[in-house]
Amino acid sequence: MNDEPVKVLYFVDRMLRGGIQSLVIDWVSRFDKQKIHVDFLLLDDGNKYELEDKLKELGCNVYKLKGIWIRNPFDYIKYAKAMNNFFKNHHDYKVVHMHSSSKNYMVLKYAKKYGIPIRIAHAHALDFQTNSKIKKIFGNILKPKLKKYSTNFFACSELAGKWLFGKNVIMSNKFEIINNGIDLEKFKYDKLVRKKIRDELNIKEGDILLGHVGRFTKVKNHEFLVDLFYKVHKLDSRYKLILIGTGPLEESIKEKVAKLGINESVFFMGYKENTNEYFQAIDVFLLPSLYEGLGIVLIEAQASGLTCIATKYTIPKLVKINENFYFESLDLECWKKRILNLKLKRIISTKNIKDNGFDIVDVTSKLSNFYINGGI
Repeated sequence: MNDEPVKVLYFVDRMLRGGIQSLVIDWVSRFDKQKIHVDFLLLDDGNKYELEDKLKELGCNVYKLKGIWIRNPFDYIKYAKAMNNFFKNHHDYKVVHMHSSSKNYMVLKYAKKYGIPIRIAHAHALDFQTNSKIKKIFGNILKPKLKKYSTNFFACSELAGKWLFGKNVIMSNKFEIINNGIDLEKFKYDKLVRKKIRDELNIKEGDILLGHVGRFTKVKNHEFLVDLFYKVHKLDSRYKLILIGTGPLEESIKEKVAKLGINESVFFMGYKENTNEYFQAIDVFLLPSLYEGLGIVLIEAQASGLTCIATKYTIPKLVKINENFYFESLDLECWKKRILNLKLKRIISTKNIKDNGFDIVDVTSKLSNFYINGGI
């Protein structure tokens, strides 16, 4: 009997602070290291990210393809050569688990070439992470390549799976939904933590704190969020807004807030390790994203009992677990009326979250079984 741990290689294009990166770190930190060993393969956009060091602390080998980053179709020439060389020298993995879209299909192509038996493509989104129409067309062209070299297909929701793999794949026995699990104890409501954070922010008794957690990118729709808050705050000054996260559009959103004259009521918190504590302080969680593969922050918010409002149609319905959750189309007046008419109710229970399959303990157990046994 072989007592060596199963070797798994995760591909993530870069370890910036984002939802996918936080998720895989959470998984790796919970795997039984006697049974599963995970390494990481990354591309190189020229930056060094803090989370690369976090992976090393967890015992992972971190391989970075120096100078390899896809900016145009010609970059695939260097990309292919680098991937071939990597797998030529590192082909003792049982599993390659790719957390990316079709543009990185070569990870699985060369994993297959060098005999790695289990090759997982994992859909985490409902669109490509680019505003370029040409890149989106190119990504769609490459979807058949991704399917060709994959043995298994995972997705955070059926919608995400259908977008990346197509209807035939999600109807097959090679497709599996892997819920983006969370630590239920970590997000359980705590009124003492609530008071502490609200005191730090100088939130007065009776004030209503609206909240959002997400990177400052177009898809998260911060422009809409600020316009919405401006309308609500103008009618009732008790409302405050807290924005947690960083990203390329952060400065432009700060400028917009300043221009609207609502600086004193909007809190820009930057990146926070302890978002679970801020969920305790928030009253209503808002996610007006243009699209989400799932929207794990909505699961976290519900685990803390929060009232939630999210975008109708572009966020999967399965994310709604508690009754104090509302979907609205992206219309400022609809969101404004919903917020102003809410009868705030905190649901102090995590049982619903566990029963719906979002307990991180259950999710990592499911993944472990797959890596070890080759199936779920």
